[in-house]
Amino acid sequence: MKKNIEKDRLTILRERAETFLGQKGCQLNDNLPDEIRKILHELHTHQIELVLQNEELLETHIKLEESRALYVDLYDYAPVGYFSFNVKGLVLAANHTGCRQLGLEKDTLLNKSFSFFMSQDDADLFYLHLQKVFTTGVKQSCSLKIFQKNGNSFHARLDSIPSSRGSGKERLCRTTVTNVNESAELEEALKVSETRYRRLFEAAREGILILDAETGQISDVNPFLMEMLDYSHEELSGKKLWEIGCFQDMEASKGVFEKLRSKGFVRYDNLPLETKNGRVIAVEFISTLYLVNNHKVIQCHIRDITRRKLYKENSWQPYAGKERRVEERRTEPRMLSESLEYEKYEHQQTEETLRKALEEIETLKDRLVGENIYFHQQIKKKHLFDDIIGQSDGLKYVLYRAEQVAPIDTTVLILGETGTGKELIAAAIHQLSPRRDRPLMTVNCAALPANLLESELFGREKGAFTGADCRQIGRFEIADGATLCLDEIGELPLEMQAKLLRVIQHGEFERLGSSKTIKVDVRIIATTNRNLEDEIETGRFRKDLFYRLNVFPITVPPLRRRSEDIPILVQTFVERYARKLGKQITSIPKQTMKILQEYPWPGNIRELESIIERSVILCAGPGFQLADTLTSSFSESFPTGTIKDMERQLILQALSETGWRIEGKDGAARVLGLHPSTLRARMHKLSIVRPHSVSPV
Repeated sequence: MKKNIEKDRLTILRERAETFLGQKGCQLNDNLPDEIRKILHELHTHQIELVLQNEELLETHIKLEESRALYVDLYDYAPVGYFSFNVKGLVLAANHTGCRQLGLEKDTLLNKSFSFFMSQDDADLFYLHLQKVFTTGVKQSCSLKIFQKNGNSFHARLDSIPSSRGSGKERLCRTTVTNVNESAELEEALKVSETRYRRLFEAAREGILILDAETGQISDVNPFLMEMLDYSHEELSGKKLWEIGCFQDMEASKGVFEKLRSKGFVRYDNLPLETKNGRVIAVEFISTLYLVNNHKVIQCHIRDITRRKLYKENSWQPYAGKERRVEERRTEPRMLSESLEYEKYEHQQTEETLRKALEEIETLKDRLVGENIYFHQQIKKKHLFDDIIGQSDGLKYVLYRAEQVAPIDTTVLILGETGTGKELIAAAIHQLSPRRDRPLMTVNCAALPANLLESELFGREKGAFTGADCRQIGRFEIADGATLCLDEIGELPLEMQAKLLRVIQHGEFERLGSSKTIKVDVRIIATTNRNLEDEIETGRFRKDLFYRLNVFPITVPPLRRRSEDIPILVQTFVERYARKLGKQITSIPKQTMKILQEYPWPGNIRELESIIERSVILCAGPGFQLADTLTSSFSESFPTGTIKDMERQLILQALSETGWRIEGKDGAARVLGLHPSTLRARMHKLSIVRPHSVSPV
């Protein structure tokens, strides 16, 4: 097809040249031989063809330049940023809008990592986004927060498609970056307005009716009108105005509706309505036509004026002479008293409604404040399954058990050594449960003093104790309808265990300083690194609470029993911290991996991650090297015997290495991956006492 088009173009060009040559009237000498005449004619024609071709090329060049200028203008000054990234997330190209979004010149921006302009969590999300684009080969989108060079930030939506360029077909990703701050703010403002309108609608002390202007169907009705007419919401919603029996005459009610629809604003000062129980009341009826999302609705305000009408009628009843004046003097105080009583009743009703509304708003506000505290934790746990790394049979069984119990509101007890990832399993269960739309609340029972733990769990009233200068909502109340993770439940004091047992059994508790019982619907997930059966024998844990918690136990295996997961964990941590530190680490020696697999990891995954991070910081080349020697400190002298003996020996060894320092950067708690208070509790349990020869630190 292309050859035929080219042939047709050359034929047309030859015809134009012949025509031009004929018009020019070039005559050749008749005495010349025919062959020479043909050659000369061909040369003249070819010369004209070249001139015509040059003109076409010049015209095409001008059009290309115009198109290029238009493309550059459209590309560079588009309302969104255009970027090209390689598989490592480096910026290969960017338009003027994209450079302005980040606050850098194009020369400075090129070959810079795009993750430089976002937090670590968003950077992980960005690399996951790139991975999905290159893996699936289809368009992908994500939302994250971008920080500009000057420190300002904006929320952005990334839309990416895979592409390639150059002779080597380098894989790259073409991405648009859209600033969604304005739409997010507008959406938030609309939500606030809708919420405010709804509260006013429900708390209004007059009847409000919303009608569809086309059909006359009732789309919404407020509580005050339902109380006024003695109808329920189900009896009014979806019915047409003339079908609810309020109007005494159906044809008249249809006429009222037609008048409402045609005039846009209608007012009746004395319209009779009939309640469900047959009582006829006089109402003031005011309606207005509105256009909402290109749909016409009628909002009707209805006020009961029956008492006002009776008072007016009785006040102006005509009487003759003395009888009229006597009746006026007798009737007027009675009507005035009735009016005052009615106003007093209305005032009391208004106060009661406002009081209930304020209590509800206060409770919702406290709950929202509490949920906001955990909002960022919830964002970090959004991709929890990406953090549960491994393919061992032990881990697969744990995840299988988690999937089994997640959809059911059963109490779960997660057991395992410190650093094995018990919180991740708890968060995974929550994410798979029907409660996943609410945040997962976590309380570290080992990190809080006993005197603060009760107010943290159950809340307190203002003045409940010295220093309680404001009311505080507890975690149980915040987690109503959600999941509460009680981390390190084995550290819970005995007096708190009894109160916790009551909440689990009956779903109710009282705030400190209050006698009001609060009912909640909370799912409990508890985690511990202790042997609770041993704790029961020593009297430090209640047997009845253990049975309540031990409904569905899940035991997370230690890392030394998951040695086949160590390579993938090491690879993941090396890539994560190399990316974070801007280093290129491309290989991990087999000998290094063998050392890591043979080490018993008393601190489990937490210890492994810390060692990898430290090694990446000190790594100078592309080959990964350990910064620590893992031969003698734990692996060679790893104790044998009972678990208590092993634990005692590990703690003594860590204390000896740190000079019996418990807290701080170089303390034994940091080495063992424990909280200082947990370490002190274990030392007390195992009767470990600092030697007199060692001075306190």
